[in-house]
Amino acid sequence: MKKRSGAIAIVCLAAALAACSSTPSPSPTTTTGTTTTITGTLTEYEIQLSATSAPAGTVIFNVTNAGTIVHEFVILKTDVLAADLPLAGDSVDEGAFNAIGEVEETEPGGSGTFTATLEPGHYAIICNVSGHVSQGMVTDFTVNN
Repeated sequence: MKKRSGAIAIVCLAAALAACSSTPSPSPTTTTGTTTTITGTLTEYEIQLSATSAPAGTVIFNVTNAGTIVHEFVILKTDVLAADLPLAGDSVDEGAFNAIGEVEETEPGGSGTFTATLEPGHYAIICNVSGHVSQGMVTDFTVNN
């Protein structure tokens, strides 16, 4: 009986080793096209985000003007840090960058939503109302793979 048990064990071990050397199965499917919602709050002279990064895919920005004056929320794809964006007068020339979109000028207490499909990279988010960028109403946002 001992010889038979040993022989069965060897056969089982050989089968297990053969299974390990077979063609590997494909990698699991990675989910793409994720949707992320970011809350943005605009005040004098600050842009606060609920997160400063998101995975690539659909990003929904829900923006509220909690300040006492008009603000806007502009998204630019650029390698330039938001604080280093060059000014043309009292605002940034949005045409000089890849402008993704915006929540246009919003009155105090107002809100708006902007949805975009964002690729990996760096984005600058600014309030481009005259004089607001120079007062520091900018923030950086990163989209990861």
